[in-house]
Amino acid sequence: MMLSPQNVPSLDSIPKFRFIGSKHNLLEYILGIIRQEKIVGETFFDVFCGSTAVSRYFKKMYSIISNDNLYFSFVLQKGLVTLNQYPSFTNIKDIVEVPPNPKMKIKKILHLLNRSEGLNGFIFNHYTPASKNIDGIERRYFSETNGNKIDGIRVRIEDWFNSKIINEDEYYYLLTSLLLAVQKVSNISGTYGAFNKIWDPRANKSLELRFIEVIPSNFIHKAFNKDSFELIGEINCDIAYIDPPYNSRQYISNYHVLETIAKYDKPKISGKTGIRKYTEKDKSVFCSNKTASDALLKLLDGLKTKTIILSYNSEGILSKEEITKIFENSKFKGVKTHEISYRRFKSNHKTRNDKIKEYLFIGKVIA
Repeated sequence: MMLSPQNVPSLDSIPKFRFIGSKHNLLEYILGIIRQEKIVGETFFDVFCGSTAVSRYFKKMYSIISNDNLYFSFVLQKGLVTLNQYPSFTNIKDIVEVPPNPKMKIKKILHLLNRSEGLNGFIFNHYTPASKNIDGIERRYFSETNGNKIDGIRVRIEDWFNSKIINEDEYYYLLTSLLLAVQKVSNISGTYGAFNKIWDPRANKSLELRFIEVIPSNFIHKAFNKDSFELIGEINCDIAYIDPPYNSRQYISNYHVLETIAKYDKPKISGKTGIRKYTEKDKSVFCSNKTASDALLKLLDGLKTKTIILSYNSEGILSKEEITKIFENSKFKGVKTHEISYRRFKSNHKTRNDKIKEYLFIGKVIA
């Protein structure tokens, strides 16, 4: 499929989610390279979907198959990618009178949730200063007011779903709105691997669920929450986009708070940051110098696709030369490399923003 201008959404419709390696600012460059290389097809497999920026941006152009092993990413996929029309919230009329207009109905429901009675639940008890009385450790991920509100809203959404007041699409839409709202009041510098000792001004704002625009599409999209190596054998696609972890920071430990809010499974937690328990299986092999190279080759040879687009940071574990060699040893031949220069994200605005590069490797299966 050729990518016409009317199929390209505005960047304003792609939520800016604070996520390691987010491609939000590179979306137009990626689109330009796809056009330049005359890459065509109808199915687009986003193997490491993350914050969904790439999948959401391309959902009007392709049938998207998105995946991530993090559950909170799966929630975002369901709320931002697979939906092609606004959820109807048909049964919500039993608890609140809503207007027939879909957008106004959703805004009324979000207003209702924003006014939910707070609850001193799991988030309040373990991720606000109230944790000092519960765990003996004062954690400052959220203010006590916002922690109380997160619990109240999260429990209400779960109760609605369990009572069949809302269906699956409606459930994930509301959870997505909650996760986006949580990002805007989190007392962190970038990830949830640590909280700020001094309160960030954003953390003093009141959490507020907001309306999410649905991007309509003529394609059907699918979302998965699986290990990439377990999934690739099941998927046939025209284009596979892979944006694997590129440094040693494990995503499971850097986004544990969002995982807990999304699952609301009240896990056993430990340590200063209240991290969820996770196993070796939960760790990414792409985050280790010892395993990243073999993992990439295994992934390339396991993908069932005509064209592959690999996105990788110039400060990553693997060098540009190493990745080129891996391609040469895979079934994808004649790899082309494009470089996109941009500024490194810095949470400390006083630090000089050095330019770094994003590499886009384009490989095709030669018949």
